[in-house]
Amino acid sequence: MNLHPLQYLILVLFLTTIMISGSYAASAPWVGDAFNAAPCNGKSQGYGPFDYNNRRSIPSTHLYLVEMAHFTPSVENLIRGNAGTLVSDIDYTLRAWPNHHRALNSISRYKLLFPKKRKVLSPVECYFQRAINFSPDDATTRMLFGAYLHKKKHLKAARKQYDKAIELSSKNPIIRYNFGLLLFEQKEYSLAQQQAVIAYDANFPLNGLKNKLKRVKFWPPKAMPEPVENTSVAKPKQP
Repeated sequence: MNLHPLQYLILVLFLTTIMISGSYAASAPWVGDAFNAAPCNGKSQGYGPFDYNNRRSIPSTHLYLVEMAHFTPSVENLIRGNAGTLVSDIDYTLRAWPNHHRALNSISRYKLLFPKKRKVLSPVECYFQRAINFSPDDATTRMLFGAYLHKKKHLKAARKQYDKAIELSSKNPIIRYNFGLLLFEQKEYSLAQQQAVIAYDANFPLNGLKNKLKRVKFWPPKAMPEPVENTSVAKPKQP
């Protein structure tokens, strides 16, 4: 079999990556339950799994090979599949990199855009639970899950994910902004305002939360009064 030089290079990279992958890969089982209470399940593990948060300390071929074949811009933007169908390419990406943030965002958007017309290989909530079990300190994954739960109207569960995300990354303005949107929907306007202040103090660019708070007279926030000296206590007389 004669291979084009580029094909040969890709094959060498792939085989080399397979040989060294064991030193980086860990277990990423399917855990938890879907919204319908059925146990989460999906395809067995193939390549990987690798922690997306540690991608800069892992040989770049691991991520490159997966994204080149399965998570192209057309896949990420839900236009068409590349190596297979659109959902199978996202599924492969997430099985190899369970907490791949952009792929988690894509599978969430896919399900929200096509709730009945098209079917994902595993429930979206199962991809998130698998990712969190695999990398429990990943604040971005928890934020993305919180946003998905919010849009699916699982508000209490969404709040738990945001609480944990803030615990892990308290200064992240994106987390604060999205949590503020959830609190606003729950009519907890004062708490939503607090999240907005933190987000906008960090120069968060979107005005959606601010505009919502304006409509209910919770923006702009009232300035804190200056401390007033207690004048009720008599000052000692000067000798």
